[in-house]
Amino acid sequence: MGQNVVLAGRKAGVQRLLNLGSSCMYPRGQEEPLREEQVLSGALEPTNEGYAIAKCAVARLCEYVTREDPQLQYKTVIPCNLYGRFDKFEPSVSHMVPAIIRKLYLARKDGERIVEIWGDGTARREFMLAEDLADAIFFAIERFDDMPSLLNMGVGTDYTVDEYYSIAAEVIGYNGEFRHDLSKPVGMKRKLLDVTRQKAFGWGPRTSLRDGIRATYEYYLSMEA
Repeated sequence: MGQNVVLAGRKAGVQRLLNLGSSCMYPRGQEEPLREEQVLSGALEPTNEGYAIAKCAVARLCEYVTREDPQLQYKTVIPCNLYGRFDKFEPSVSHMVPAIIRKLYLARKDGERIVEIWGDGTARREFMLAEDLADAIFFAIERFDDMPSLLNMGVGTDYTVDEYYSIAAEVIGYNGEFRHDLSKPVGMKRKLLDVTRQKAFGWGPRTSLRDGIRATYEYYLSMEA
């Protein structure tokens, strides 16, 4: 789908195109902040390899288009993990933050004293409120000529899985205990974006993790009402 959009845009003479990538484009096993030049520099995380390959291919295609015709400026934003209103909360399709919110809400509602966490809780993840990414996209569009061809968009800070559970528990009012299931997969140990280029570009997120989880929880409650 992404390749079709890029190719159709080129054929139609679209001068500027902003492509959305994903942090899964980066190679696995990297514990330092992920820099844009590391894309396609190593093996991808097997659990989402197909999705990652597709994202890498479209980003590289954008670079090829611009290289062949500099009048066509096709650039890629690589956001970190996202969460927020209109997220998916069902366990079969949800990502980490909405899954935690639903799990802790139900645990509080049902009086469960123990909530299970996959893995040992030390894996680190970076999550940004989706509304902040929307702000970043508008910022990039308004300053498109100054934007690098490949640009991370993130918070610049990561937290452990345990910390996400702890903050969400405080917001939701869950006072039970947590237990780690060490038999469950945890994926990459760390996935933090390097935001050096982002800071030089002049953009930064506005929402703290606690405020973002609170806004997302309020949305979830409105859906449950």
